[in-house]
Amino acid sequence: MGHLEDNNETYWSHFRFAGGMGVSLTVRGLASLVHAAFPGLPVPKRLHLEVTRYLVNKWADYATARTMTEHIKKEQEKTRDS
Repeated sequence: MGHLEDNNETYWSHFRFAGGMGVSLTVRGLASLVHAAFPGLPVPKRLHLEVTRYLVNKWADYATARTMTEHIKKEQEKTRDS
């Protein structure tokens, strides 16, 4: 699978990362919808926008690091083969 290789991941590491991110964002979206309908209900701090922004940035950094690691390996292989 090219996508997994490009991101230096196994099927299960990708499933855990993408699935966990999807579940987390779904829960946060549902909390936002409940809050929209019932503004008096407090949103737990762990679901606040600031925490969500922090997590999205953390996930993006993780994904970038995984991708960059693979690109660095490929560049090293090219240099070694030359």
